Amino acid sequence: MADFPQFTNLLAQVPPVLKPLAIDVSEEQQCCFILMETDLGVLIQLDGARNRFFLSSELGAPPPCDLKRLYENLLYVNYNWEQTGGARLALNRPDGEVVLVSEAAAEGVDVTQFCAAITAFVRIAKGCRTVIQNPAAAEQSAPETAFIPSMRV
Repeated sequence: MADFPQFTNLLAQVPPVLKPLAIDVSEEQQCCFILMETDLGVLIQLDGARNRFFLSSELGAPPPCDLKRLYENLLYVNYNWEQTGGARLALNRPDGEVVLVSEAAAEGVDVTQFCAAITAFVRIAKGCRTVIQNPAAAEQSAPETAFIPSMRV
């Protein structure tokens, strides 16, 4: 899949499977925003030249904390990309929100595979968001956050 019309055809098949609250498509920016829960959305951008989907979700700003430790933890998660299926954490600006980013192949993807990738991404985003917004919860984190055992700020 390298073109946006194919991407929108795939998106049209998503609602019956995922039952999102909303889907907003931007042809101009070659992306869509899927609102999965009232406070959790996924931006999906198509890179047709590379045949890749890029998924991202803002997880919120961390509470006041030891920024050095936060940055170390973000780097730790990124280093362990194999355990997260390629998910990475970053800041959208120096004093901003933590963003979860991942990518997936677009070529030959059907709605089942596409929805499975979104579902897995949302599961990881929920776990990471819990840890980012409430570092004390890291001690009792759900299995989705097991890949970030030192994510304590």
